[in-house]
Amino acid sequence: MNFASRPLSSLSLVLALAACGDGENPLTATTTATATDTGPTSDTAPQTTTGDDGTTTGDDDDTTTGTPDDPTTTTTTMGVDPCDACGDGASCRGDTCVCDEGFEGDGQTCTDLDECAGKNDCAVDATCNNTPGGYDCACNDGYKGNGFTCSDIDECTEDRDMCSPNAACANQDGGYKCTCNDGFTGDGFTCNGSKQFGESCVAGEECATGLCLAGEFDMCTVTCTQEVANDCGAQGVTGLCVEVGNAQYACAGDLTFGADKDDVVLQAGDKVARVFQTKTDADVFLVNIVIAGDYAVYATPDPDDDIQLDFYQADASEFGTANMFGIGQVESAVVTTQPGVFFVVARNIGASNGGYSIEVVKQ
Repeated sequence: MNFASRPLSSLSLVLALAACGDGENPLTATTTATATDTGPTSDTAPQTTTGDDGTTTGDDDDTTTGTPDDPTTTTTTMGVDPCDACGDGASCRGDTCVCDEGFEGDGQTCTDLDECAGKNDCAVDATCNNTPGGYDCACNDGYKGNGFTCSDIDECTEDRDMCSPNAACANQDGGYKCTCNDGFTGDGFTCNGSKQFGESCVAGEECATGLCLAGEFDMCTVTCTQEVANDCGAQGVTGLCVEVGNAQYACAGDLTFGADKDDVVLQAGDKVARVFQTKTDADVFLVNIVIAGDYAVYATPDPDDDIQLDFYQADASEFGTANMFGIGQVESAVVTTQPGVFFVVARNIGASNGGYSIEVVKQ
């Protein structure tokens, strides 16, 4: 508390008292006061009152409230409250600052006590998290409870496991184990069958690769990329690389091509020269179109060669063939397409082998 001070008059007070005796002339009590005025004076003297409980109150700035035996007594001396010195995390008890439970210090400075670093009531299968003035307990993964008491979760019977449909689940303390069934291989979370590339399938779990192309192709397959024109051949399997899901590609079909590296990705305006290695050689070209429209594909063989162009959709289905002319003649076709890819297979159908060129032209 803050108190405003004021100047007081300097007073000199003399008291002369005489007790009454048995004489005829009783003595009279005489009071004499002299004052020297050194500042403002007040016409009214300070008043004091004594109550029935013996407590004295008045206008003095120094006051005492309560009784000496009362533990809640707060003494204010010259406007200074000792409880004002208590820091965060502390309480005033009597005239003393004491750190609250969960804190340690001298009452004026109190720091948090880290119960997690020492003794706490968290369960053995729980994790302790320290908080200001206390702590929390949380059961570890694989356990359930309030943190002070934790019990194991049976993931297998409570349908919380991530085992493959082709695996058996076995509960363990704080977790579980997955084991592939007979006839399947994997880590228990993924269990695949023994069917190889090209074999008939209904679901991916039947295939050793875990990937099945059901429907038209009805085959176990492998993943691939369209960044390589003949990635399926590069992996030693057949087919064209088609999109089977969101940014997922797989080899589809049984098309085969030559072992040479003449395959390439083409865009509008590209023209490349290639060589047929044998009389039955075939090369695949992945044409990547950015803008919808009409695109002409031209293939020009050596004068003594005959060439054929086969066209396939992005899903590997065939949609056209260009084979109208004979030896040494240009074969061509115009493809109307949206942005995306299509495939062109150049086949040597002549009596000899030699070079040829192929180009894509925007119409």
